[in-house]
Amino acid sequence: MRKFLFIIPATLFIFTSCSLLSPERPPQIDTVISQMEFNRSVTFRLLGEIQKTGKADQVLRWSAGEHAPIGWHLMHLAASEDRFAVMLGAPGLVSESYSTKFSSGKDAARDVPSASAVKKYLDDTRASLIQALESFDLSRIGEKPAADAPFDYGTIIKILSFHEAHHQGQAHATFNLYKDR
Repeated sequence: MRKFLFIIPATLFIFTSCSLLSPERPPQIDTVISQMEFNRSVTFRLLGEIQKTGKADQVLRWSAGEHAPIGWHLMHLAASEDRFAVMLGAPGLVSESYSTKFSSGKDAARDVPSASAVKKYLDDTRASLIQALESFDLSRIGEKPAADAPFDYGTIIKILSFHEAHHQGQAHATFNLYKDR
């Protein structure tokens, strides 16, 4: 009986210490962040390919006809994440000017910043977004961030999983057109 009494507390200690039973963040958020990290690695691989051309700033400003330049798609990703972070609870935008300039529904800006500025904005807005996601209360998933918001939090999180892949694909396709011109 004595051995049994010792085993129970030791077993409970092991189980309550196990990271699988007490994750740092909810598994749903962990899955979203994991997907976002993969998506960003693909985006940074594209940015690296662009930088290898030796004329990254010129390439980022290039577009096929009147369509959005390559760099606009990358800045739009960061600007959207900047706004999503605020919707999810971040204290403020990383860059109000970029957030406005590269938002949806506007003519695509042709004066894209340098490759290093694009990467910095992608890094900074991603850090803000991850911090907001990690502190987000999942019990609010069906609520809207504001009464007039077009989406609830659940839809915003779904958009986050899709948005980067969509625009990275557009930037990649445009880069391929640039290389073939």
